[in-house]
Amino acid sequence: MAIELASIIEFSHTHCIGICAVLVPTNLCLAGATTALVALDRSTRTIYTNVAVSLLPATILLLHVATWWAIGVIMLPTFILPILTLVCLANQAYAVIAPQQMRNIVIKVSKFSVAKYQQLVAN
Repeated sequence: MAIELASIIEFSHTHCIGICAVLVPTNLCLAGATTALVALDRSTRTIYTNVAVSLLPATILLLHVATWWAIGVIMLPTFILPILTLVCLANQAYAVIAPQQMRNIVIKVSKFSVAKYQQLVAN
């Protein structure tokens, strides 16, 4: 019982809104989770596991968009979605390649944000 490529493409096109409604937040949440794990100085194994898990929805979203490109649908979402996915994947790659630098950036941004919030509340 083989799954035909045409059936997968038809499913992708029929359920486009649902697929995107699941995969876009999933990619964003996993990218955020990776950033948080790095910022909290979690183990390398934990970070790598999260990165590995994030590859699946990112790949599925890219393939989903490719099915639209294959039939010639060129619209704003078919460019925004792959760019969003690639940004999330770049975040994952940065967490693997330079976790300490990423942690330092997150800490600096956090301290800056808290200081600005305190100034705002004080006034």
